[in-house]
Amino acid sequence: MDDGIWLTIVTLQMDDLAKQRLIDLLVRVQGDRSQREFARDLEITPGALQNWLLGRVPSSDNLQKIATAAGMTIEQLFSELKGESSVYVPKVAEDVLQIALQLNNEQRRRLIKLLIDTI
Repeated sequence: MDDGIWLTIVTLQMDDLAKQRLIDLLVRVQGDRSQREFARDLEITPGALQNWLLGRVPSSDNLQKIATAAGMTIEQLFSELKGESSVYVPKVAEDVLQIALQLNNEQRRRLIKLLIDTI
């Protein structure tokens, strides 16, 4: 089945519990960034983010953006939304590097600063 069609079917089936899990994930991934900064990082409007935080379901393209921001595959995101344990724990620095390489240069610099601040 085409990935786009599959994602559309899954998004239509999100119940209230899955929507709450998505809201919790968004808050967790947002971290200490403002909603405006987080929306910019996701390449969406602040209004779209606000709608998601109120329980509206993002499009399949935006769910992919959320998964990437959370360091997950889309399959891992859907597992989490269903309440299944799918916590990804990197084993070595190279695992984290693969996620970091998906960031733009500005976010890579921010990541480096955050890492240095925690050492």
